[in-house]
Amino acid sequence: MDLILKNANVITMDTNNKRASAVATKWGKIFAVGKDSQIAPLAGSGTRIVDLGGKTVLPGFIDTHNHLSFYGYLVSSVDCRAVSGVERINDVTDRLRAQADKTPPGEWVMGWGYAHYHLKDNRPITREDLDRASVKHPILLIQVSGHAGVANSKALEVFGFAGETPDPPGGVIRRDPATNRPNGILEESALLNQLQAVFFQHFMAWPLEKRVHMIETAISHYNRRGITALHEAYVVPQALHLYQEMERLGRLNLRIYTMNIDYAAPALLDAGITFGYGTDMVRVGPIKMFMDGGMSNRTAAVSQPYRNSNETGIFLSTREDTFAKFERFHAAGYQIAIHAQGDAAIGAVLDAFENVLGRTSKNPLRHRIEHCGNITEKQIQRAADMNLLVSSQPMFLSHLGDGFLDAFGPERGHRLYPYRSFINHGIRLAGASDSPVAPADPLLGIRDAVMRLTGSGAEIGPEERLSVSEAVQLYTSEAAYFSFDENRAGTIEPGKYADFVVLDRDITAIPPREIADADIKMTIVGGRVVYEK
Repeated sequence: MDLILKNANVITMDTNNKRASAVATKWGKIFAVGKDSQIAPLAGSGTRIVDLGGKTVLPGFIDTHNHLSFYGYLVSSVDCRAVSGVERINDVTDRLRAQADKTPPGEWVMGWGYAHYHLKDNRPITREDLDRASVKHPILLIQVSGHAGVANSKALEVFGFAGETPDPPGGVIRRDPATNRPNGILEESALLNQLQAVFFQHFMAWPLEKRVHMIETAISHYNRRGITALHEAYVVPQALHLYQEMERLGRLNLRIYTMNIDYAAPALLDAGITFGYGTDMVRVGPIKMFMDGGMSNRTAAVSQPYRNSNETGIFLSTREDTFAKFERFHAAGYQIAIHAQGDAAIGAVLDAFENVLGRTSKNPLRHRIEHCGNITEKQIQRAADMNLLVSSQPMFLSHLGDGFLDAFGPERGHRLYPYRSFINHGIRLAGASDSPVAPADPLLGIRDAVMRLTGSGAEIGPEERLSVSEAVQLYTSEAAYFSFDENRAGTIEPGKYADFVVLDRDITAIPPREIADADIKMTIVGGRVVYEK
């Protein structure tokens, strides 16, 4: 054997909810699971034996919607999240100014994680605020949802956004009503198209070693939170090539299931690359699409206006384009994963799925909806009838929940992210972070799926709470199903990947509010210890 974990509380998460005290691994796979007395004789002269002293072992956590490369890029930028100590707009501008002072004039200064409803000023940041940080550097501040941001005057100049610039399709350039000049706030495609250009200009132009190091740093953060696999939710060919290079170099410490962005998907199809092609570490997954924006920044497409507003969000794709892409990708044998948050967007997505699947429970490619926050009861039934999967983010409730309640009001807000209803209708549900939108911390997601509290402590749909066991499944056995890995991962059983997370306590036996405080002691991928505290 290569590795034996003994004297442990092994929660296998198998169908029988079996527990054990020891597990042995060989060649990256689980060889045996059982009692210490059963596993001990398997040890050889080269076996590493770890006495865990009663600590808990779970299957490695799987994050089914994560932006690894973007997180790696932003984590080296200015952290403007409330949890990092930002309380006021001046705190944001002070941090950006400090970064600008260290940056040559003309080069980009990036900030991320800002949400105006977390600031004591409680107003959106604008171009004028960022100009106080610098007018010699283009500055771009990404809102926490990732679907909106703020540019200073220099950045607006670089983007070519002026008073006469029309809104791009699927996006909005917010303006000063008195002058019609852009006020710096950019939403959806007005931001994302420019951010993509900045991202490629910087990250993809870096030398290979610098890019590898940046991704390694991001992965190390994830390993420290027990993550052994993730679904990378915005993959372009250059990123896929980078992950392949990292595997070749032996520097990839988690498994990546690529969600290939739709505008670059024809390159895969035209080259004859089939869905699922790859290795145990990097595998080609679904085509990723967008139908609308985010809820906390009020760009998700909804059927009723947002609270105290006449606005109903933004469609990022037309109905015709969505139908056409679904038909092509489905016919090519690719799983489809589409971002849809508002009920208007979800309705259009359900129509598109029905067009390729019919009114049937058969969904062999396991097509999935990403997020699915503002869904109606009738839509839940439609999704269940087609056996659609939902990948969602419980930690949004604590990180963005106050913004949701502000945008939707208390009555509509309590119907968001109806996890209990999903499960009761038979919908397969998996957990994710959407990092860097929310922390890539499955323990936080497990807690929030059970507690359903906002950052301020307000309850949000308490009737939709899950049990602890159900919440753990979102990041283990259920998550594995979303990538067709139920026979390779997600539970601790012989023959499956030797992917584990070791915790200092049994999170199924403590008050739910303490789950996120559990300490990750070790993360193991393919029998290799990739993090040890």
